[in-house]
Amino acid sequence: MRRKLLIAIGSLFLGSVSYGQMTMSDPDYVGANQLDCSALGAGGVNFIDMAGNYSANFDDTITFCPDLTQGTKVSIAFATNIGYEFDIHPTDTLYIYDGPNTSAPLLTAANSGTNPTGGNWQASFENNPSGCLTVRFKTDGAGDGTGWIAKVACGNLAQPYYPHLEAYVNGNPQNVLNPIDTGYVNVCLGDSILFVAKPLFPYSLESTGYGYSQTLTNLNYNWSISTIGPLGVNNDSVWFVPTARQGYFIDLKMTDQFPQLKGITAKVRVSILPSFATAGPLEDTICIGTPTILVGGVTAQDTAGVDVPGGEFTIGGSFAGLTFLPDGTGQLYQTTIPISGLGNGTVTQPSDIASICLDIEHSYIGDIEITLTCPNGTEVSLMNTYGGNGLVPGGCFGGGIGLGSDTDTDGGAPGSPIETYCFSFVNPDFGTVCNNLGNTYTNPSGYQSMIPGTYTPDGDFNDFIGCPLDGNWTISVQDNQGIDDGYIFQWGIVFDASLYPNFETYQNYYTDGFWSPSPNIISGQNDTLVVIQTNAAGHSFYTYNVVDDFGCEYDTTFDVFSLSLPNIFNDTLGCDMTFQVAGTQAYAGGVWSAVPNGLNFNTSASNNPLITANSAGTYTVSFIDNACNDTVTSTIIFPPYPQIFNDTLLCGDEFQVAGTLVYPTGGSWSAISPEVIFLPNNTTTNPIITATTSGQYTVTFTDNVCNNSTSSQVTLFLLPEIFPDTSACNFIYNVSGTVAANGGVWSSADTNIHFMPNANAMNPIITSSIPGTFEVTFTDNQCNTSVTSQIEFINYAFVNTVDTVICMGSTVLTSCGVYPQNDSYVWSDGTVGHDILAGPGVYTVTATNECNSHSATMTIGGKVCYITAPNIIVLSSTSGNNKFFLSYDGVQEFHISIVNRWGNLITEYDDPGAAWDGRNLNGEVVSEGTYFYNFTAKLQTGEEIQQQGFVQVFH
Repeated sequence: MRRKLLIAIGSLFLGSVSYGQMTMSDPDYVGANQLDCSALGAGGVNFIDMAGNYSANFDDTITFCPDLTQGTKVSIAFATNIGYEFDIHPTDTLYIYDGPNTSAPLLTAANSGTNPTGGNWQASFENNPSGCLTVRFKTDGAGDGTGWIAKVACGNLAQPYYPHLEAYVNGNPQNVLNPIDTGYVNVCLGDSILFVAKPLFPYSLESTGYGYSQTLTNLNYNWSISTIGPLGVNNDSVWFVPTARQGYFIDLKMTDQFPQLKGITAKVRVSILPSFATAGPLEDTICIGTPTILVGGVTAQDTAGVDVPGGEFTIGGSFAGLTFLPDGTGQLYQTTIPISGLGNGTVTQPSDIASICLDIEHSYIGDIEITLTCPNGTEVSLMNTYGGNGLVPGGCFGGGIGLGSDTDTDGGAPGSPIETYCFSFVNPDFGTVCNNLGNTYTNPSGYQSMIPGTYTPDGDFNDFIGCPLDGNWTISVQDNQGIDDGYIFQWGIVFDASLYPNFETYQNYYTDGFWSPSPNIISGQNDTLVVIQTNAAGHSFYTYNVVDDFGCEYDTTFDVFSLSLPNIFNDTLGCDMTFQVAGTQAYAGGVWSAVPNGLNFNTSASNNPLITANSAGTYTVSFIDNACNDTVTSTIIFPPYPQIFNDTLLCGDEFQVAGTLVYPTGGSWSAISPEVIFLPNNTTTNPIITATTSGQYTVTFTDNVCNNSTSSQVTLFLLPEIFPDTSACNFIYNVSGTVAANGGVWSSADTNIHFMPNANAMNPIITSSIPGTFEVTFTDNQCNTSVTSQIEFINYAFVNTVDTVICMGSTVLTSCGVYPQNDSYVWSDGTVGHDILAGPGVYTVTATNECNSHSATMTIGGKVCYITAPNIIVLSSTSGNNKFFLSYDGVQEFHISIVNRWGNLITEYDDPGAAWDGRNLNGEVVSEGTYFYNFTAKLQTGEEIQQQGFVQVFH
């Protein structure tokens, strides 16, 4: 029977088996004989105990080790169906050790009594870096069985790794996540949090040299924050700045290349803004100098102070990670999600469980069942495509269809991409899997798989009614036959949103509270209750500070208003014995009074009364306010009216004012007539008043303080004024500009002086019989004042000259006649003065005084005294000295002869204007040398001249 079964099985899998049947008697598969994982994965069953039934008292051991470059872990699957066999008498034992020898940890001691349907065991990561499994089979002879037909496989399984999460606030180097990994980060609003994933990879290629790579850089990261959602950041770190005072769940899912998903969560709690509603001053309006109390407080014993509101945040979800579903007959594999935070809620209707979703792959759904178990143990089928007597009765036979991207390679890595299958009674895409077995697609490995989507569960979710929401929810997968495997990568359960309480609460408390220093705090500075007293009016501010258990600092500022002293007018003046008060500030009014007596208030209880004075003077007025009984005073000066001189009359053009009475700020003088002048200026209290003409003038003085005016009249008779000392021509002077208040009389001590038409004329004509300087006097009739001036009567101008003769080409210094009445002499050539340096010619001189002028003409004759000639000529010169010529003037007769040094005549001529060109009488050019000339001349004056000389000739 056994041999025939083996032959049948062998022929069934012949096309895909690369290894022959391995038995307990084979040499160990270690060293150079390590397992070829790729060949094992492609085949079916490959491991038996021995040919036929196993023998009694058998005790042998075999070790299976993987070629670590192909796979890191060995697994052995024992089953009872579809080509598998497991029949070991209960007195016999199959031992499997997690390592390369029997010293390794024992994984199982199995027989048909302990494991009726077999089992699946694989080398662990935690205790077995070799990846080997050691099998020992021991029998005792009490009974026997047929043994087993099993499958040995190896490959790179999902390598465990361990999530680790750290948090750093505001760049500080200390990890503040407390407790570590899954605790809380307590921050203030505005703090920046850097979350850093630091998973540990003890079994990665980088750590062991085998398997697949697991590093920070080749993981995929999916960060999500409650109320925000997925961040879309695939990085091992993420910055988060909370924008609201609440809690946040931080959810990080990491997926390695397998893919194997791990998750880790943390919570952020943001400090809650305190309420300072019951803190502050007992009185917010006080009088200066009056103390009041400021109340703080943060402890439970304080009856007033700062209230601490609670915080809350939306709860996060949970998920379960990778679960390997190996070959097995009736093997049950489970993965659990612990649910918390839903309070005491229970399932009340099927739709409370919105959906259950699994990222799953499996090579053969015809032997699997999937159920969901709630916390009270109620189990409901999600999918039952086995059809036999398995985990859940009933079901259908799913046949050779798979789930997801399974590669149908035992012991190997999963396929890609990962597909999601959901089960829900709320808007499913399809009916049950059993009713949609034709709903398939060809996966990337070429096998038929169910189309991913949401299917209707096989079971009835009404069975869950009454089940608690909080607790362990478990997905169970039972593989009822061998030759297939798969993975659950992750799964999650989603409850109806109405079941979530949506928040977890937290409560801040405050560790410190204090008032900021202020000079107005007079006691209790280090307490939460302080006494203040102000010494200045207006707003004063006091800041109360608290520090909460998160280290966040808060403060609030209270405004205490100190009533100002009553405010009245400044010291002032009251004109016209009246002052209207204005601008008085008093919180609740007040009462007026004054010293000394003499002031009147139209109502003393008014804030702004009208004050009048009986007489000028300085008064002190007081105001006492009704709120704080404070007194303020000011001074009012009521100035006197100005007083000046009485009307007055005087001779002269000046009046010295005296005795003006006015307030110290003075005043200013004015007059209607523009002829009136005030010296040194019109603001002088006692100025000199002058006028340009005699007359009666009204002058006014206006004080500066109140603009009050008073006037008087001044009558001025100006002293007489006549012309200043002067001169006159033609012995006549016309008087003008005489000033006299009432006329007057002219007189002179010299009888040559005459006044026309008479001496009583204001502006007569004054004549003199002779030239000279004479004094005249005018005496006015009003004030009998005399004034005197001098008149110079000027004689006529006169000048004369004398003619003369000089040599031609010379000059002579000569003069005209000089006379005392003349002021200046100007010659016709522009010479100024009575002397002139002149050559022959005719000259006119003009003598001038302020009255008239007189001219005379002088002739200077010219005579020839000498004739000039050159002493060198250059015949080739182009500059004008190439000929011999004479400079002459006034020559009447002339003869010249030129001889050489031997006395030979060279040339002669009679024209004084002629020139010798260096040629002899024959027209020939003479030789260079010295030549001598001799000439006689008779001038136009009759004078005769004879001259000799020489000339040097050059060619």
